[in-house]
Parts: sequence; structure tokens; C-alpha cells
Amino acid sequence: MTNTDKRESLTGTLFIGGALYQLFHKHFGFCILLLLYTLLNNCKTVENKQLEKINKSSFVVKSVKKQKNGVYVIYAHRNDSIFKIVSYYDGKKNNRGKRLVKGTCFNVSLQSVFAEYERKNNIVPPCNEFMDFRGVAIGREPEHGIDDVWFCKELNGPFLLSQIN
Repeated sequence: MTNTDKRESLTGTLFIGGALYQLFHKHFGFCILLLLYTLLNNCKTVENKQLEKINKSSFVVKSVKKQKNGVYVIYAHRNDSIFKIVSYYDGKKNNRGKRLVKGTCFNVSLQSVFAEYERKNNIVPPCNEFMDFRGVAIGREPEHGIDDVWFCKELNGPFLLSQIN
């Protein structure tokens, strides 16, 4: 290879390298913006999927109503269903967790009050049943779409002691 051939080869390489360098410099801002947009868009997608998962499996507090004798009625919804959860607050300050307020999301297991009784006694719902829970009459509210009352071991009155993951 002669000096002329080497020079032409080097010039061609420099020309291609220089063109790429100029192209990169010219569109550097665009490349950075495209990269940022891609990263942010992917983060939103992951966040939306996590929220969707939470919404499908979690209860969301609609209201918390204090009754007499330390009894609390928590109205919560999950998907299209409304749940009436009854809980007793023992009054112990060391037995408190996260306080449930309107909008709080939580995951717990619930035990039906009326469904088990109806199954054992062959009663056809909806019956106008009430139960006496620590001196407070608790019942269904079919006019509000509440067809059962629920107990929850993870609650102490308006306080959430633990959650199911």
C-alpha cells in the first residue's frame, strides 16, 4: 500500500467519522429528549399497572362510623362491591396500628357474619336479620347494596393492625 492509498483510506475514515460526529452533535438534544421520554413513559406504565393491581385486590375506605360501646362500622369498597365491616376497639393505646380514614387502601381477610348462619340453617337471603354486637344492632343494608356484615381479625376498631400482602 502506497502513501497515497493510506492517505485516501485515512481521509475516507476521517470523513465518515467526522460525518457521524457532526450528525451526533447536530441531533444530540433530540437523542437525549427521546431517551428521557422513553424512560418516563415506561415508568408511568409500571406505576399504572401497580395501581391497577392495588385497586383490584384492596379495600378502599368509604367511611368510618363510631357507634356506642367501642363499636366501629367501616364501610369499604372493592371493585363494584360495598362491604360493611364491624370492629371493636379495645381502648388499649399500645394496640393501635394505622388509623383507617376515608380513602385508605388496605388488604385484609374478612369473615362473613350472615352467610355461614344462613347456610347452616337453610335460610334464603335476603332476610331482615340483625345481630347484637356489644349492645349495637348491626344488620344488612340492601337498599345500599350491602348484603352481609363482615368481621376482620386485622382490625382493632378504626385501626389496622396488620395487612395481607
